[in-house]
Amino acid sequence: MSDGRMVRAAVAVCAVAMMGTGAGCGSDTGAAAARSGSASASSSHLVTQQEIDSYVLTQKDVPGHEISTMAGRTTDGKERPPVLLSGNLPRVSPKSCQHVYENAQQGSAYRQYARADDTLSGRDNVQVALIAYRPADAPKVVADLRAALPRGTAYAGPVDMTEGFEHPRVLPDPHLGDQSVEYRITEKIDSQEGTIRAPFHFLVVRKGSVIAWFMAHGFPGDTVVLPRDVINTQLAKLP
Repeated sequence: MSDGRMVRAAVAVCAVAMMGTGAGCGSDTGAAAARSGSASASSSHLVTQQEIDSYVLTQKDVPGHEISTMAGRTTDGKERPPVLLSGNLPRVSPKSCQHVYENAQQGSAYRQYARADDTLSGRDNVQVALIAYRPADAPKVVADLRAALPRGTAYAGPVDMTEGFEHPRVLPDPHLGDQSVEYRITEKIDSQEGTIRAPFHFLVVRKGSVIAWFMAHGFPGDTVVLPRDVINTQLAKLP
């Protein structure tokens, strides 16, 4: 399985949904109550694409890495227009799994207003996205994900039921930004050769109305760790 194949399993263009095995992801009870955030999200300012582009990592910020831009301003100043999601990703069953599914796609239940998406390779391999939401919606993105993860078991793609994710495991709150949630999850692919399971590591951090999304993946048997220096450098560039 190539690196590109693994990345496509987690980015927004890949249709992945929850598999309702066993108890599924539980119920949505209490999710609304969990939607809260700090007062820093009360500003009415909508972060623009130009602002998001100014926050992204550059080669100078992360020496030893090569940066490939999937959406937003590239290193040579060109723009790759982002596809902005508006909470209309495919519905999954059970519905309480929806927020975990959406996060794997760099999405949520809320409209996005700007987005940059870059892949860093070399010293570390990590995908970094910056996503702007309404200030009132940004805290809900993290809170919805945090509320859904403890009840998750597994989910499968709505298009290709041979592919999905299972065993999400919430990690201790890293206490980054205004809100943060970190978790590991396993990609499961059924093929004629058998079932392949590969590890993923996600971190979602909110600063104001911007969500910083980090993802690293590995091959079966790997222990995947997100590079903290890259994370700290990226968060330091956010206002």
